[in-house]
Amino acid sequence: MKKILVTMVLLILFFETIQAQTHADKLISVLQDSKSKYVFVAAHRGDWRNAPENSIRALKKCIEMGVDIMETDVRLTKDSVLVLMHDTSIDRTTTGKGKLSDYTYDELQKFYLTGGLSRKTYERIPTFEEFMLTAKGKILINVDKSWKYMDKVVEVLKKTGTLRQALIKGEDSYAEVYTKYASLINDVLYIPIIREEQTNLNTFVDDYLNKTHPIAFEVLYSFEKSPMFEQIKKIKQRGTGIWVNTLWGEMCAGHEDERAIDSPDTNWGWVIENGATMIQTDRPTELLEYLKRKRLHTLN
Repeated sequence: MKKILVTMVLLILFFETIQAQTHADKLISVLQDSKSKYVFVAAHRGDWRNAPENSIRALKKCIEMGVDIMETDVRLTKDSVLVLMHDTSIDRTTTGKGKLSDYTYDELQKFYLTGGLSRKTYERIPTFEEFMLTAKGKILINVDKSWKYMDKVVEVLKKTGTLRQALIKGEDSYAEVYTKYASLINDVLYIPIIREEQTNLNTFVDDYLNKTHPIAFEVLYSFEKSPMFEQIKKIKQRGTGIWVNTLWGEMCAGHEDERAIDSPDTNWGWVIENGATMIQTDRPTELLEYLKRKRLHTLN
């Protein structure tokens, strides 16, 4: 009888653990599985064709669509509040003018975000904390533009309980990252950025692979015979993911989104055949449809 009760308790705990696992948890598990054929879709600044870029509405659209990762940009206001904004200026994406860093958060709230054709919406610039609370458990977030204040970013992630669903990228070497953020580097899901033209590329990659084993590398290559593909091969052999941007041709040897709309196999298909496990795109709807047809976007 006692053994039966123990077994029942263990089963209850097991099923409670499964139920407690969020969608974001499942995505991280797949991202850490080097044998998975799943290809992640990262929406550049959100679903910006249907909502203001870097907005809460864009985030909600990404979640509804089934995007895996929303890429967003984080900057600091005059009074040290982390908010979402790509440019150093608020001119392009809001009804205001001037440098974001010249305004306090409260002062920024008198402006509205603009959407397509620069039309005013009724959304305001969100704080990073508000954004992460909305994303919590539902989607992964790539935090960009935030390298200079990664410590503040991590504070918000810990406060909101979203530390393990944020992907933080940077271009510095392992030694530089460790010198500045030794106490943080093992807490975050960090993605080094590598370019084909950078000096000591091999050493740069090996240092990360041997000392931190990052969850992925972002790779930038401009032509099909790039030396980057030797690095990609090595990185994948070590069980680490490959993030490719198909936003513009110079990032992906010409295999960009706008070509992929008409010829997906020779563009998105090509970057996947050449190592991509994560694709950042300005065409998330079409990329998701393509990956589903290819059975490359189904969670078990």
